[in-house]
Amino acid sequence: MDESGLLERFAATLKGEIGPAVDGEYPRTQAFLGVVVLQKLSAELRLAPAHAEAAARDRAELRRDLGQMLDDAAMSPELRSAFDAIGGEGDDGLCRFIERLYDERERLGEERFNALRGRVRQGLRRSIDRRMEVAS
Repeated sequence: MDESGLLERFAATLKGEIGPAVDGEYPRTQAFLGVVVLQKLSAELRLAPAHAEAAARDRAELRRDLGQMLDDAAMSPELRSAFDAIGGEGDDGLCRFIERLYDERERLGEERFNALRGRVRQGLRRSIDRRMEVAS
């Protein structure tokens, strides 16, 4: 049995057998809160490989799309460096690109800036949706 399954079994035991047998409202509440924590940890472990794969795929697609939206003339050396970081530095690289994008907003022009920002937001939305899958 994998770690996720083990946590789920422990949560089921805590919920079905241990929690109801605990005397006192506060300790019983704590036992049931422990069930919630174990279920969330189990979901994180179960979904981690698929989420990591999806995140890598999303980053590659984002980088491809942004590269198509930014021609060489539109990229300052600083923006090029931040763009290159998207592929290799994960979330830190994306944060660096977003900061640089805002720094160069005026130079890029409002239309191009909004298009780039919109595409970045799509990627961030996917990331949030994956995180919410664990939270629900």
